[in-house]
Amino acid sequence: MDRIKKHMFLVATIFVIVVGFYILLSPSLKPIRVAVGLLAELPGSRYNPDLNAAEIINEEYGNFYLGRIALVYHSVFVIFLYATLIIFSGLYLEKVFRDIILDLALIGTVIVASSVIIYNYFDRNFFWHGTFIAGLTIFFIIGLLILTKYKPKNLLEWNIWLSGVLLLVGSVWGAWLGSSYMHYREEFLEALVNSRFNPDLAEENIFWRALTSHEHAMIAIALTLIFLLALAIGGVKEDEKIFKVITARHLYYLSFVSQLIMALASYSVTFIGGIAHLVITPAALLLIASTLLLSFMVDKEIIRHSLLIGNIAIWIAVAIPGAIVAINLRKARFLPLAFRDPLYDWAELAYNIGHWHLLLLSWGVLLLILYIYWSENFIEKYKFMKWVVWLVLIGYFIAMVGTNLYMLANPPGEYIPNPYNNLWLSIIVEPSLIILTLCTAITYIIYLKEYGLKLLRDIISVFK
Repeated sequence: MDRIKKHMFLVATIFVIVVGFYILLSPSLKPIRVAVGLLAELPGSRYNPDLNAAEIINEEYGNFYLGRIALVYHSVFVIFLYATLIIFSGLYLEKVFRDIILDLALIGTVIVASSVIIYNYFDRNFFWHGTFIAGLTIFFIIGLLILTKYKPKNLLEWNIWLSGVLLLVGSVWGAWLGSSYMHYREEFLEALVNSRFNPDLAEENIFWRALTSHEHAMIAIALTLIFLLALAIGGVKEDEKIFKVITARHLYYLSFVSQLIMALASYSVTFIGGIAHLVITPAALLLIASTLLLSFMVDKEIIRHSLLIGNIAIWIAVAIPGAIVAINLRKARFLPLAFRDPLYDWAELAYNIGHWHLLLLSWGVLLLILYIYWSENFIEKYKFMKWVVWLVLIGYFIAMVGTNLYMLANPPGEYIPNPYNNLWLSIIVEPSLIILTLCTAITYIIYLKEYGLKLLRDIISVFK
């Protein structure tokens, strides 16, 4: 069995296990969670019923919630990064070196994902936190190893190279941030609390600015990287034209420069604060404009449609709403109240969380579609998979729009914890996520049939 396909099955399995575990922790599945021996209520909850407010630090559990959220996001990011590395390695690395890289990535992913779950939910021992850091370190080493071997040959590959370098820079930023937290815990926590009630106060703290710059840069670069790999799979000729004047070559230059400026400006937030956003925003807009135009030039139909819908969704659900929030931040223009008004407190919480979830969802959805199409075309092998891809795209688009309706279209009001019966969530977001879940399950069943059973037979044969 091909080594690439083994890793594709393994990362899919890790994703199903980890995300399935986190879904089990949701309030609606509390009876099932208790039945299998997990805690009924998670320690260090974000919502304190005595205060009728969300809190970052709980008197009884300290900053447990804060640490749990940070580690969970890192573990999901690492799983997606492993899945992305498999595609990159299959396209660009020689077999022996590729196998070493992928085996290391598998080890790093298992270490990160397992240590996060153990530390957060079973044994809050600092050993597991150290294990988590060791898993992240493996990925940093992988990045350095790839830089020694990967030699770009065209503009697309230079863009991919840049994404890898910028991810490495971002990981150094994250490492510095984590070590700073160990030494300047009180200042860091104070900034996080201030950000909850008055983000302007938090922006005065260098660690808070470093945190926001790290988040902005890493997710934006990761999305750019998976888009570029999708272009490599879908096929784009450098002399291909759009509007009879603009070629793919021009757009590759534009994406390279805009990605570089966007990332450097994001990192600069650490040192010079909010003024760097004056550079981030236009650079990011140029970047997603170049990716949208490149999407029209993709040769493979299913990849072209997926990238077009994804880019349009990013414009509608991320770029435009982000501009609306920025314009209305301190003075009402398009919204009934300024976004920082206390009656929009719940909206700012929802937007800060939902905005990042939409970007992470975009990465995951594109990975799902690429795993259906590459390295084995399951759309040709199983005709119904074409409809599965379209259901994925429909569910994704509805979820992106519906989440924005929840974040921005509710009337101003008092903070409501866990609003699971909210109209936008119940009739739009949740059904669309169910569609995506079913499509993911169908894809995993095919992976299990095609790769999982073969891998199991290979393992059994070793012990015979």
